Amino acid sequence: MQPQPGLAGPEDMLAGRWARLGAAILDSLLLAVVTVPVMLFSVRWDKLLEAAEAGEAVSLSDPFEFYNVPVLLAGYAITFVVGFAYYTVLHARWGQTIGKKALGIRVVNAADLSAVSWGQAIGRQAFVSSVSIATTAANFFLAGGAVLAMLGALDPAWILWDKRRQAVHDKVAKTLVVKTAPWIPDPYAKS
Repeated sequence: MQPQPGLAGPEDMLAGRWARLGAAILDSLLLAVVTVPVMLFSVRWDKLLEAAEAGEAVSLSDPFEFYNVPVLLAGYAITFVVGFAYYTVLHARWGQTIGKKALGIRVVNAADLSAVSWGQAIGRQAFVSSVSIATTAANFFLAGGAVLAMLGALDPAWILWDKRRQAVHDKVAKTLVVKTAPWIPDPYAKS
C-alpha cells in the first residue's frame, strides 16, 4: 500500500472500527425490512394469543412450540439467500454494500488493494453465513448454544485487536476494508 495524499500511511487507509460497525448496523436494518416480515409468518400467533388469554406464562422450554416449523425453515432459507446475495453481489461488483457506501468504506483485496474477486466475495460471505447458521442451529438444538454464539462473535470482534483491522472473514477471504476518498483510486471503477 502506497501512502496517498491526505493520509499518514497505509494503516491510515484502513476503515475505522466505528465505520465498520455503523455500516454493519445499516446493512442489518436494510435487510431486516425484508427478512423480519418473512420470519413473522413463522410465529404461531394463535398459540401465543391462547396462552395470553389463559393468563399462562409462555415457556420457552420447547423453542418450536410457538413456531410453524416448515415456515420457520423456509424463512431462514429466504433470509440466508437474500443476505448471501446482497453481500456477495455488492462486494464483488462494487466493493461496497449500501451501509459501507454510506460510511465511506469498501472491501478490497488485501494483497494489492485491487477489487475483490467473485471467489473472495463468495468465500467471505460463506464464512459469515456458516458461522451464523451454526450459531442459530446451536441455539435451537444445543444447551451450549450460547458458547457457540460467543465464538461466532469473535469473527467481527477480531478487528478490535488485529493490526490490519481484519475480521476473521476478512482473513479467510484475504480481504481488507479501507476508507474511500476522491484521491484514493477506486479499484471497482470501469476504465
